[in-house]
Amino acid sequence: MTPQQIEQRRLECEARHILSLPYGQRKPWLDAIGEKRGPEAQKYLEAEVKRQFRLKKEAHDFS
Repeated sequence: MTPQQIEQRRLECEARHILSLPYGQRKPWLDAIGEKRGPEAQKYLEAEVKRQFRLKKEAHDFS
């Protein structure tokens, strides 16, 4: 795997982990990441969380 693929995989795994948290714990977790890594990293991860949520929802949409 290339470094870019590794980073993308890490991001996807982290986003899925955040989605596995109880709803009330997700925002504080993302805020803590923003404090440690900066606001750009937080926005990037939030976008991936939303993308992973949509993918999961589409996978379970049987209409």
